[in-house]
Amino acid sequence: LTQDEKTEATYHMGETNDKDIHSCSCVIPIIFQYLPAKDLLCAQRTCKEWQAELTPPSPAATWLYQSIVASRWPWAKVPCLTSNDDNGATYAEAITYAEIMKEIYIKSQCVQESLLPTVWSDNDFRQSCKYGKYSRWVLAKQFDDGAFLIDLAWAVRILYCLGPQAYLTLDGADISAYDPAFSMCASYSPGWRLISNRNGYSAMVQQQLLLGKDSYASLEILDQVMAQGKYAQYKPRKPLTAHILEQQPEIQLSKNENWSRAMDLEEHTKLLSFLLRHPESRRALLWDVDGVVCRGVTSLAKERYECWDTLTEACSVGEPLSRQIPHMFNMAKLGQHVEALSWDECCGF
Repeated sequence: LTQDEKTEATYHMGETNDKDIHSCSCVIPIIFQYLPAKDLLCAQRTCKEWQAELTPPSPAATWLYQSIVASRWPWAKVPCLTSNDDNGATYAEAITYAEIMKEIYIKSQCVQESLLPTVWSDNDFRQSCKYGKYSRWVLAKQFDDGAFLIDLAWAVRILYCLGPQAYLTLDGADISAYDPAFSMCASYSPGWRLISNRNGYSAMVQQQLLLGKDSYASLEILDQVMAQGKYAQYKPRKPLTAHILEQQPEIQLSKNENWSRAMDLEEHTKLLSFLLRHPESRRALLWDVDGVVCRGVTSLAKERYECWDTLTEACSVGEPLSRQIPHMFNMAKLGQHVEALSWDECCGF
């Protein structure tokens, strides 16, 4: 606390002439603003008064859910508390923001801790993957908990938001609807048409399909998800996305509108929920991931970026293989398709 805040708190405590901190309603909100998420959750369970203080429409609830989300998903982006008032956010705006943050937290937690384990424990789907050329990799024991799907959803978001616009505009992608079937067989769809040309695609087109330094994070995630094991010593295991971004802070320094979109926790939750509720889209993504990774993700990098592990000893850089291209189109279109859907269409809450 600052000296002024300490003085204010001491004054109010003396004013109450009551040693019971529970009765110091004017002091508690000040204290809560300086407690970490873990302590706030404990405080919420301490007594009814504190639980009420940390529940919307109480202003302190804004800090509670903002702190919890920041602690759980430190790399993610959430809505900011904004106001049209020059003097700052009004009470009503703060209350609305607290409700929004609470909803984001509850939905994200529900999808990751309840829906994901329930869906992935269905062994029928997983066993059916063994018949697919590019989906059988999920039968490996290290994918038993299904947590890798969280990372795949982040990778798709990064590719869609930061990747080349060519994957959303070339070869009819701008007018083509997302279809999971495109991922699992050759078809007359974006990417496939491009590589079916006998003369191949031009060097100019090839350059449009290469990923820059920030967007390459998506391929780094995909590659390490399939490698699984590099971070196996961490218990409990954090998402690979967290480790990758923590190791490369300079990537996040280029914070811009597109990066904020890619790291949007609401949109990530929508995408993850969509994949969990639509088995064919989930299967299609497994095909896309292996279809790109098995041929070497480094071939899709625009340059040899030293910050990425996969590029340190890469043999081929900037020369995408033709069979990787359709899968890249499909993942970008998946991201575009889900972002256009509503919360209810993806999450069903």
